[in-house]
Amino acid sequence: MRNYILCRKHWNEMYAKYPFYNYIKKFPISEIKRKKLINEVDRNEVLHMLENFYKDAWEPVMLDKENFLIDGQHRLEFAMLKGLKYIDVIILDEEVMNNYQPPKEYDVFEDLKNLGII
Repeated sequence: MRNYILCRKHWNEMYAKYPFYNYIKKFPISEIKRKKLINEVDRNEVLHMLENFYKDAWEPVMLDKENFLIDGQHRLEFAMLKGLKYIDVIILDEEVMNNYQPPKEYDVFEDLKNLGII
């Protein structure tokens, strides 16, 4: 596994559709800042990930523009325990997101179908 696990290409393609996401490959874990999130890291969840790691399910973590972790605390904990130095991230620009107007032809259900959720 070395010091980096590349995420599957479809994650980049999915987030590239939106102007408020910036997908960055091989972001230094040392630059990720943490603040208290609503849910704590569940050590059992991380242990499960360590015991049952499936590379195709590996996805990026989400940060804000100041590099604070928004989502992915279990993935980040897993990465640190595995000794990874880099992780793929998505930087969320909340200001752009809050002002975003999707194109008229936008279909949220199409995105959900493409992700295999419905």
